Amino acid sequence: MKKYTGIIASVVYALLFRLLVEFHVMEINSWTYLILVPVLMGYLPFVLDKKTFIESKLKSILFPMISVFLFLFIAFITQLEDLGCFVILLPPYALISALVSLSLRLCLKENTGDSNTGMTKNSLIFIALPLVLGHVEKGMDKKTNAFELSEKIIIESCDQGVWNNLFSVPNLSNDMESSIYNYVGFPNPVRSNYNDKTNTRLGYFSNGIVLLEKVIEQKDRKKLSFAIDIDQSILNKSQTFQHALRNRNLVFHAITYRLKRQSAHRTELTLSCRYQLSTNIPMYGAFWSKQIIHDFETKLLKALKRNIEKQRKDELY
Repeated sequence: MKKYTGIIASVVYALLFRLLVEFHVMEINSWTYLILVPVLMGYLPFVLDKKTFIESKLKSILFPMISVFLFLFIAFITQLEDLGCFVILLPPYALISALVSLSLRLCLKENTGDSNTGMTKNSLIFIALPLVLGHVEKGMDKKTNAFELSEKIIIESCDQGVWNNLFSVPNLSNDMESSIYNYVGFPNPVRSNYNDKTNTRLGYFSNGIVLLEKVIEQKDRKKLSFAIDIDQSILNKSQTFQHALRNRNLVFHAITYRLKRQSAHRTELTLSCRYQLSTNIPMYGAFWSKQIIHDFETKLLKALKRNIEKQRKDELY
């Protein structure tokens, strides 16, 4: 049983820091939480029971990964995280903790000495380090980058027919493809309802999220742009959306449809997202934001194409 003490301690340790995020002591969107905490998850089991790890290369890799999975699983079932956060955090946590544990095994000599009886004072100081650095990092300015991603599709319909489906998007549930991102918790758009008095629309998603979108620019049958009002949106169904949008780590400046008439019954529709990403880990944040937004744009355009072309076929016959 003693050899599993490190796993238990590592899981409790990570959950403690996740709770500190809830109390705004530190942020998920930080080097401390994404890098340093998994470093300590790889270090903690090792320092509690060096002998187990030195004797087995497999355990030095497997135990930290088990700790990471258990931590994320508990965070998921207690609704501290959703599946989206689970997937985003799993790769760096598993890789870093396993590499740290394996590196310690390779560096130390084949003896345990008295250090196997417990943690030294230096170890205790090291384990408390993320608490200090996380608080310091929380007060630092994040690096901000602007991005714009666009996808386009040809729809066999006149530009007016396409335009009529952009303010109030019809129910796309039967036309929307599923991707790997949906299976790990990222929602699909379902429909939107437009209010011409307030010039806003409500965008409904498959996981219960509702976004309030304001029309910020429109040119008849040419261009239609929306901006998301986060304060008036319903995000409590998704921890991932709350972390990204409510905390202003991800800000959508404009979601824009552009129409280009190809012929009487053929229209090119382009969907673009112009957004700003503020993060201490820009490369990782940029990678995930581009993947998710590209997936969203591609599926939405294909679903709109199917729905609009189906409408045209019904009108003809």
